[in-house]
Amino acid sequence: MFARYSFPGKEILFYLILGVLMVPPVLMLIPQFLVVRWFGLLDTRAGLLLPMIAGGQVFSIFILRTFFAGLPEELFEAARIDGANHFQLYSQIAIPLSFPIVVTIFMLNFVGTWNEIIWPLVVLSREELKPVTTGLLTFQGQFTVTSYGPMFAGYVLASVPLVVVFLFCMKYYITGITSGALKI
Repeated sequence: MFARYSFPGKEILFYLILGVLMVPPVLMLIPQFLVVRWFGLLDTRAGLLLPMIAGGQVFSIFILRTFFAGLPEELFEAARIDGANHFQLYSQIAIPLSFPIVVTIFMLNFVGTWNEIIWPLVVLSREELKPVTTGLLTFQGQFTVTSYGPMFAGYVLASVPLVVVFLFCMKYYITGITSGALKI
């Protein structure tokens, strides 16, 4: 919407959304906690995941706007001449072309969510709901400075899902990362 359509206040709205990127995530802990508590989601998986999912949207909007603005207008114009409506423009042109950038955004959000450590400590109290990162923190506290073997084994096991996801998405991730760098 920000890249292809023109409407009054488009740039102001986009810059307001971008302004949220300037707020450090640690400043959002208390408001997020209050919202999660108000909805009764403390100590639940939904209370853990929903703020993380909603928090990555601003960066995604920025990346997607940049990507869609870089798509040649001639593609959309040719489809309009052939009789395509707005839905067909997005479903048959924009969405297939945006698959690599969507995978890139998924990868960046997945890694950020997987490595989050502060929010789970704030919102969860039951041990069985805590993610791997907080478990590693507890595991690290159980060993002395000289017991590096068990700690590194835990770190390697915790990184296996990240490596597997990256291996499956690597082709699209690299295409999405380089899509803004090359102009053909």
